[in-house]
Amino acid sequence: MKSKHLSISLVVLFLSSSVLAQTQKGNFVLLGKTSLNALFSTVTSKTDSVQTGQSKSNEYDFTGGGALFIADDLSFGATATYSYNYSKNQSQDYYQNGVRTQNITKAITLLPQLQYYFPVSGKLRPVVVAGVGYMWLNERDSRVAGNNNQVYSFAGPSFVGGAGASYFITNSISFDLGLQYSYSNLKDKLNSSLAQQAKQFAATMGVSVYF
Repeated sequence: MKSKHLSISLVVLFLSSSVLAQTQKGNFVLLGKTSLNALFSTVTSKTDSVQTGQSKSNEYDFTGGGALFIADDLSFGATATYSYNYSKNQSQDYYQNGVRTQNITKAITLLPQLQYYFPVSGKLRPVVVAGVGYMWLNERDSRVAGNNNQVYSFAGPSFVGGAGASYFITNSISFDLGLQYSYSNLKDKLNSSLAQQAKQFAATMGVSVYF
């Protein structure tokens, strides 16, 4: 009976150490995640059962990147995030004359970051992350004449912090869930008097692959 318990303990210890080994100094990790805000919607407005307008929109973002473990459980790397928001509005008057407008907002963020995995045994490991980078944001609206319908083009520093957990499905793949706070301070490229400060709190999910 003691031999059986010893064998089980050795197996558990081996599996735990195998997971921890994925975050040792010198290893590399590929990151991919998205915020849980993918949205596709259609809204129809009516007056006395007569359709007076319809709006469609979709929104999503995706982050990809990589990092090197510069110390056990501590990685340094960079991520790139692409965000896209599109909305189309079709309005009609009493005589059913249609007016269509479109609005597109795109943003790209490059973010060097540090990520720390708490050295606990088992497949589920708490993680914290912090980074400082740069964001470019562009909006176009069909109602704006000239300059390719551009409303504004912002750029500026971006800061991100977050916490979550990584569940190691295998020794080399983890499923990641977390909460993230970001802050950006952007200014218009053509008019420095125009500024935009953005604060966002979001849930994220993703997959990481370790080498």
